[in-house]
Amino acid sequence: MTYWIRRIHTYLGLLNFSLLIVFGLAGLIVTFEAPDIFRQKNGPSTEIRDFTAPPSASDREVGAVLARTLSPSHAGTPVVRRNALNQLVAEFYSVNGLVRVTLLTGEQRIQVQTFRNSIWRFIDNAHATTIAETVRDGVVRAWAWYIEISIWSLIAMSLSGLWLGLSTRWNYRWTRVSLAAGALAFVTLYWLEK
Repeated sequence: MTYWIRRIHTYLGLLNFSLLIVFGLAGLIVTFEAPDIFRQKNGPSTEIRDFTAPPSASDREVGAVLARTLSPSHAGTPVVRRNALNQLVAEFYSVNGLVRVTLLTGEQRIQVQTFRNSIWRFIDNAHATTIAETVRDGVVRAWAWYIEISIWSLIAMSLSGLWLGLSTRWNYRWTRVSLAAGALAFVTLYWLEK
């Protein structure tokens, strides 16, 4: 049985390799405030397009029309709000940036600003993608499902690693020290945060 558990543990580790790299880099990026993680160096690219909002449509309905008209790649449903000038603003977020569309009041035009993420922001956003998000794009949805599968397989790896440690290496001092240190760290965190 240990032979098969070792194989499962190994293959799950290989399956999770790229995910763990992305998650590790995302943690380092935020911890050490990598370049361009909290501020954008280059401004957005901006264009003006003709657009006529449907008469008597609500802000949300106009946002839906903008989504159909522009179809920003990899973005979910827009966040619709009014800015300080009472102009309708629809923001389309994706892993690779933001598309902000402002309805220019009385001009029958829209201003489209496209903010592109650096690789640092892309990694940070990729690690936060979940299956709960409403995205229209199949690539982002597939990545979200990969994260979900990896989460469950990490739990399986933890259990199989525990089995392997207890069944084949329990007599080694570092096996017992590692298990005790990990358990103690969690118990300490739980106790201090009660």
